[in-house]
Amino acid sequence: MESRTEFNLDNKIQQWKSNLNKKNNLTKSNIIELESHLFDLIDDLGSKGLNEEESFIIAQKRIGKIDDICLEFDKVNTNFSNINKSIPYLKGALIYIAFIALSKLFLLTTLALSQKLSINNITFNTISIILLVFISISFLSTLFFNLNRRKPFLSKLCNINVLVPLIIISSLITFRLSAEIILPGIDASELGNFGFSFSNFAIMETNFAYYKILCGFILLTTSLIFFWRNKKHNKIKQTK
Repeated sequence: MESRTEFNLDNKIQQWKSNLNKKNNLTKSNIIELESHLFDLIDDLGSKGLNEEESFIIAQKRIGKIDDICLEFDKVNTNFSNINKSIPYLKGALIYIAFIALSKLFLLTTLALSQKLSINNITFNTISIILLVFISISFLSTLFFNLNRRKPFLSKLCNINVLVPLIIISSLITFRLSAEIILPGIDASELGNFGFSFSNFAIMETNFAYYKILCGFILLTTSLIFFWRNKKHNKIKQTK
C-alpha cells in the first residue's frame, strides 16, 4: 500500500501564490487581495466541518482558475499589464546592445593584440571574422542550452539590473580602447606603443557592421516567431 503524503496547507498556499506571481497582469495588491479571500473561504469551510485539504481544494475552485483570474484582472490593470508586457521587449533590446558592446570589446582587444604582435591586414581580417563567428555560436549555444534545460543562470544574466551595468562598463572600456586608434595625419610615434593600425581598425569596423546587421536580423526574426507563437497560444486559451 502506497504511503500518502501529508497535506501541508502553508506549502499549498505558497505554491498557489507562486503561480500567481508568475503572471504579468497581477499587481502585488491583487495577489494580497486574492490570498485574503482564499483564507476567508478556507476558514468558512473549516467552520462547517471540512478538513484543511478539503477546504483548500474547494476554496481554490470557488476563486477560479488562475488563467481566468488573470483575464479578469487584465481588464482592470490595463496600464500595469501593458508595462509588464513591454518588459520582455526592453530586455531583448538590452540583450542585443550588451551582446554588441561585448563583441566590440572583444574585437578591440584582439586589435590591440594584433598591433603588438605585428599581424598584417589579411591575417587580422581572418581572425576578426573567426572571432565574430565564434562569439555568435557561443552565445546561441548558451541560449539554447539554458532554455532547453531551464537553467536559472541565463535568467539572472538577462536581468535589467545586470544588463545595464554590463553595457555601461563594456562601453567605457571600448571607448578607452578606441581612443588609441591611429588616425590619418597623426604621427604614430607620438602615441607610443598603444596606437592601433587605422587599416586594421577599418577592417574591423567593416566586418562588425555586417555582423551587427546579421545579429539584428536573427534576433528580430526570432522575436517575431516567439511573438506570433505567444499570440496564437493566447488566442487558443481565450477561445476555450
